[in-house]
Amino acid sequence: MYTEYKIARDSAWKTLIEVQIIQLPLRLSLIARYYNIQIISYSDSKLSHANNEDGYSTKINGRFIIYYNEQKPVQCIRFTLAHEIGHCLLGHVKENIKTFRYNSETDKYNDVKEIQANVFARDILMPATVLHGVGVSSPEDIVKKCNVSMQSAEIRYNRLIELNKRGMYNTHPLERQVYNQFKDYIEKECKLRNSLHP
Repeated sequence: MYTEYKIARDSAWKTLIEVQIIQLPLRLSLIARYYNIQIISYSDSKLSHANNEDGYSTKINGRFIIYYNEQKPVQCIRFTLAHEIGHCLLGHVKENIKTFRYNSETDKYNDVKEIQANVFARDILMPATVLHGVGVSSPEDIVKKCNVSMQSAEIRYNRLIELNKRGMYNTHPLERQVYNQFKDYIEKECKLRNSLHP
């Protein structure tokens, strides 16, 4: 499973680098545009969907399309879109086949592809090296900086604590590249924090 985890993690870092994302909260529209992924709300799709669904991705005539339920909270929509982008970029989406319709921010499913899409979504919305760089000190900090749900922020914060214990930041060349790409943002956020808490 660690191999699959690393594939998803590395894909998230590569995406941040290729799209030249330089600040949080991440604008998912930039990634969708870069990879020519069409994003359509359920109400705009003219297709029938269940109200409790989160969203799904498919491929039609070679183009990725993500459908999402706009009735969900914004933070849930952001995670769903990041998760579905992960499915697209990780090669999970096949022509005219829908992916899973109910996304979970926790890894409660045993499906490796779903877990990979979650890893991708977390790492792209809340890059650990950036959050460490700006000195986040609580899940609430992550919610504010990344525009994610408290559930996602708590999962990410617990992972940051683990990474801190192990001193596992910026050990991979791609992660260092992400950090350097966000350096101006990190410095600005650190100055802001220091001015508020001298």
